Amino acid sequence: MKNVPHSNLLVISDLLVTIIQYEVDCSKIDISNGVVLNFKDPDYSAEEGGYHPVEIAMHNDGGLMYITDFSYVGIPPYAELAKELDFDFEYGVLQQFGREYPLEQAAEIFAIWQTNFVSYHGMGVYDVTVGGL
Repeated sequence: MKNVPHSNLLVISDLLVTIIQYEVDCSKIDISNGVVLNFKDPDYSAEEGGYHPVEIAMHNDGGLMYITDFSYVGIPPYAELAKELDFDFEYGVLQQFGREYPLEQAAEIFAIWQTNFVSYHGMGVYDVTVGGL
């Protein structure tokens, strides 16, 4: 996958593009129908916290479909993983804990999320799996 993920509404950093490209290249899977990348901190729990799981989906042309950041909601032992932030590039919306906003209003929160995610990835906190669509 040599095309760069893109968004007309949000700025995708070169560092995020590099991470995505690296993980896809390392996976050696068939991405002809698109790809889903899952980033998980194996120690993340409702009781202890940790780094939120993240899922990134892309079309086979490199265009982003969505980036979703999950977190636990509720009180243990009944806490469940839920979408905290969902940047949906296909529908042009940000969903945050069930509320929906136009994606063009998400530039600041996306920039913060992206900086944190790139930093966490660089720290090696994630186990990464890559699968085809």
